[in-house]
Amino acid sequence: MTDNLYPAGYETEVAVLDKLASRGKVGFRGGIRFDYAAGDFPRDGRNRLLDSTGLESWEAWVRNCMMTERYKHLAYSSDFGIELDPVFQAASREEAENVLTRQITEAILADPYGRTRYVEDIVYTWAGADGVTATVTLHGLDDVTLDVTAYITRGGS
Repeated sequence: MTDNLYPAGYETEVAVLDKLASRGKVGFRGGIRFDYAAGDFPRDGRNRLLDSTGLESWEAWVRNCMMTERYKHLAYSSDFGIELDPVFQAASREEAENVLTRQITEAILADPYGRTRYVEDIVYTWAGADGVTATVTLHGLDDVTLDVTAYITRGGS
């Protein structure tokens, strides 16, 4: 048995950053389908998870990003989600909507796969003092337009 767990010369290995930087944006990639109404992953008759298209995966990522409170979950990076404290502590709904618009736009544009080109419009429907439904119109790669609706609530996801 050797005294060293690492291969000889590992200290001098250099990562080739040119290869990492030249990968480019991933774009629309399929994934596993999630049913937000049921709150679970749907399965087929043989109990296998169902696949989703690239657009369905993008929509699910956006909805999850909008519904997740930033900095509250260790599973997500600090770029994922929105900060809800400034929203629900705002003095008026107009101020809250301005903060939400900025938060949602920044969060969606931080998409690591580069699918989102820009956020066109966000419409809010308030459900009491601690919940709001946001419908976002997005423009993505290949001139794709997508409307995503998410319910945002304090203490949610």
